[in-house]
Amino acid sequence: MTAIQNATTDSNVPPIKLYWLNDSRADRILFLLEELQISYVIEKVQRGPDKLAPPELKQIHPLVQRGPDKLAPPELKQIHPLGKSPVIKDGDRVVAESGFIIDYLIKKYGKSKNLQPSNEDDLFQYDYFLHYVEGSLMPILVMKFIFQNLQKQAPWVVKPIVNAICKKVDDLYLGPNINIHLNFLEGELGKRKWLAGEQFSGADIQASFAVEMLMKRSNASEPSNTNLSRYVQAMRERPAYKRAMEKVGKTTMSD
Repeated sequence: MTAIQNATTDSNVPPIKLYWLNDSRADRILFLLEELQISYVIEKVQRGPDKLAPPELKQIHPLVQRGPDKLAPPELKQIHPLGKSPVIKDGDRVVAESGFIIDYLIKKYGKSKNLQPSNEDDLFQYDYFLHYVEGSLMPILVMKFIFQNLQKQAPWVVKPIVNAICKKVDDLYLGPNINIHLNFLEGELGKRKWLAGEQFSGADIQASFAVEMLMKRSNASEPSNTNLSRYVQAMRERPAYKRAMEKVGKTTMSD
């Protein structure tokens, strides 16, 4: 793990520590911390290294290999029993789960930042999208990611079978469901500038990583998704987004 001190840290205030895992939803929490402009440090955590194929496969062919395990390292379980990221420490308090972290940080540190709507209608949308992202959208994206990696990592002796199964699952289930979410979000963002109204909010931070992954894994084109493309571009143009990505050596969350 590698710690990075945020330049805006006030030495008189114990900093929040974000355990940031590469290729994870921790990007959205980093984005929020920059929007809040509060004291924090980043503890960088890397996913598992490449692993060699088991000996029995090497007996079939010496060039058979297995790809990276893509798992979070066991050290994260020392922070939280589930061993997942994002997770933060605020003093002695450990806070896990993206939606809960966003809600916690905004309520505690963001009262003057207007990241939570005050009117009833926008607040209704805010609460809905805070839950929709992890409850409905992310599971289908995770499944898409898993099946894509199955195809990449399958040993050559079974690759044709694995590819055929993955294509069938994509054609019958993953693809149609991803299109449902694309159309849903495209429609919602045609009604409002941001997910919860005309003002940027924590709901957009919660959606940031998922929407970028949705656009990337569906190969969504701008002409077919004008509102989504505009939304993602507006997100990326926010100074806090740019600062957050710079701190972890990225330009976008989908890098």
